[in-house]
Amino acid sequence: MILGIDHIVIAGPDLDRLTAAFKSLGFTVVGGGKHPIGSYNNLIGLEDGAYIELLSFYEDSPEHYWWDAVHERGGGLIDFCMVTDDVRADYALFEAGGVEMSPLVGLSRLRVDGYRLKWLNNEIYSDYQGLIPFIIEDETPREERVPKEKSHENGVRGIDTITLAARDLERARRIMGAVLGQVGQPVNDEDLNASGVAFQAGPHRLEYLKPNDASSPLQEHIEANRPVPYRIRFRTGGEARTIPPEDAAGVKIVLI
Repeated sequence: MILGIDHIVIAGPDLDRLTAAFKSLGFTVVGGGKHPIGSYNNLIGLEDGAYIELLSFYEDSPEHYWWDAVHERGGGLIDFCMVTDDVRADYALFEAGGVEMSPLVGLSRLRVDGYRLKWLNNEIYSDYQGLIPFIIEDETPREERVPKEKSHENGVRGIDTITLAARDLERARRIMGAVLGQVGQPVNDEDLNASGVAFQAGPHRLEYLKPNDASSPLQEHIEANRPVPYRIRFRTGGEARTIPPEDAAGVKIVLI
């Protein structure tokens, strides 16, 4: 069963600039490490158990399934992962829903202190990437993968909602409803001139929205072929505010 969001992936062509941007927003960023597939990261831990992965590439890796999202589609908030207590059972549900994805594969990250983390996850392909989460099961202890520092100057405590721009709302509704065992709740966002469906997974909310017409900001996002995740809302004990995307490496962030 899926228990909630494991982490969100925010990516760009320069990890140092990405890290500096999020430090300037009041996030505590810690060293992550290198994956043997050409990517590396820094991390932001959250009190709700999830974390933010700031990711880039230390070498050209055009075969990496996020390479195009970063270098051809603008980067930013590109993907998200959900934690499960039975990765094989949930994988089977995604497979039954027709999701284009890899088999469960063993991956690793060499942490900055030399500790090698290992886990299983699937890679999501084509139009499903970013729309449907990938899932993960740790082989080394999860507490070694998740940042231990979770206090932030901006007061952020955890993830509230990921908003996703759905080209095919019914496909997202069908797949996520089956995996989460929910019908989903109708959503209407007047500010975005969009409507759709929302699901709750543990403390986290997934909001799939489709533009009502061409005036919706989501329509421009979709037509520009940007990664599917559109906006992230964080719960904060500090000031509630909207952060301009230009200050957050293009990511639309709302603190509530």
